[in-house]
Amino acid sequence: MSMGRLGVEETLAALNAALGPGGPVWYKETRARHLRARDFLAPRRALQARFEEGQVPEQVIHAIAGLQGPGVAPVLRCAPTPAGLALQLQRSAVFERVLGAVATYAAPAVHAALEPRVVLHCPALRGRPCALRLSQLRAVLVADHLARALHAHRVSARLVPAVRDPHMLTFLQQLRVEWPAASGRARTVTEALRSRALAELTPAHDSGALPPGALGQVCLKELVDERGRRAGYDPNLDSCLVTEELLSLLAELQEAVQHWPEHSSLGLAAVSDTGADGCVVVHVVSCEEEFQQQKLDLLWWKLDDQAPLRQKHLVCGPVKVAGAPGTLTAPEYYKLRHMQVCKASALKYGKDLTQDPAWTEIFRVLSVAAIKFEMLSTAPQNQVSLGALQGWLDRVCSYPAVAVPSFLSFSWPWLTTAFPQRAPKVAPLSCTTAHVLPHSLRVTGAAWKKVCTPLSHL
Repeated sequence: MSMGRLGVEETLAALNAALGPGGPVWYKETRARHLRARDFLAPRRALQARFEEGQVPEQVIHAIAGLQGPGVAPVLRCAPTPAGLALQLQRSAVFERVLGAVATYAAPAVHAALEPRVVLHCPALRGRPCALRLSQLRAVLVADHLARALHAHRVSARLVPAVRDPHMLTFLQQLRVEWPAASGRARTVTEALRSRALAELTPAHDSGALPPGALGQVCLKELVDERGRRAGYDPNLDSCLVTEELLSLLAELQEAVQHWPEHSSLGLAAVSDTGADGCVVVHVVSCEEEFQQQKLDLLWWKLDDQAPLRQKHLVCGPVKVAGAPGTLTAPEYYKLRHMQVCKASALKYGKDLTQDPAWTEIFRVLSVAAIKFEMLSTAPQNQVSLGALQGWLDRVCSYPAVAVPSFLSFSWPWLTTAFPQRAPKVAPLSCTTAHVLPHSLRVTGAAWKKVCTPLSHL
């Protein structure tokens, strides 16, 4: 018998092969009430499609009972049951093998290095927080949620851009968004990229018409007709104004794709394929940034022959606020929500609570929870309507049963329902809940599926 590492995938492959030609039939049993009698099951209905009247030949059953091979767990018995063909492993032998080589099973699987590498790009993080619109704030929160989902599924991912503005870093910390900060040195444009850009510039009839810092225009019409239309790009894209800032942006994306770390932060095996073919770039942008991002994609393809062909856009829909000016920025929105949380808490628990320094961090956490719930409870591509911000407090205090996203920021029963595994048994909130909320906004119900489902199909 092979003494290598046992694996569920290897065992399933051997079991399906033992049944003969056809699709997979076996599955690993996970339900506690059935694990006492079986570890794997081939359902009766699936066997009826493979064998006449679902009767598996005796020689096949004997062959399965004596199954061996690399990574295949030792079999104790295989017998037909009313549910189908049930198989039980030699559990004592399996436990002995696993416990005798714990380090082997604790190490990441070798095939993890073959998983696709993802570059997650959020252009909104290049600006200053005072200029961050609500639609851009939504893109930032979606990108952060997607980054956490990728890391949870052990997908090697790089986050771009590295944030340079210290005020943006402070604001991201307020929002409990984990994003890398830039090092002290500025990103330098490679000579190859600059030379290619200068060679592709369209001759200008009036060089004085170019804005400061611009190098010239690059024609994108041919590339749009060749590749862009098939990928769903805007057919009106015809040219792009090349600037030093744009080349620096491309250089950062180029570096993220071509110079992948040998070991990811998740402890995966070294990535063997460092080329662009094994990488997918996901641009998380607001609806206002989509057109400019398409220009950037086409320019990258035009100036870099090694640019990844797989570039996907996750375009976040607009954020509409009734009764609020269109110039409302993300920091102003955060301050408004924080003020409303404090006022609502004062009405519910008394003013003494809001003046207690021990509750300061809890109010901040609840403000972030309300904002994230509002921004993420709708599918990213759809519009978010926040309602009238100024009249919010009066409405929720007059109608305490209103189940709007912001209501969780002061309603303890609603919060207990939203976070059943983390909520303490008594009100008011404890510090334990305050530390958990920003890192685990896994709200129960169909609303959260609207967020997870579109992201899972990227």
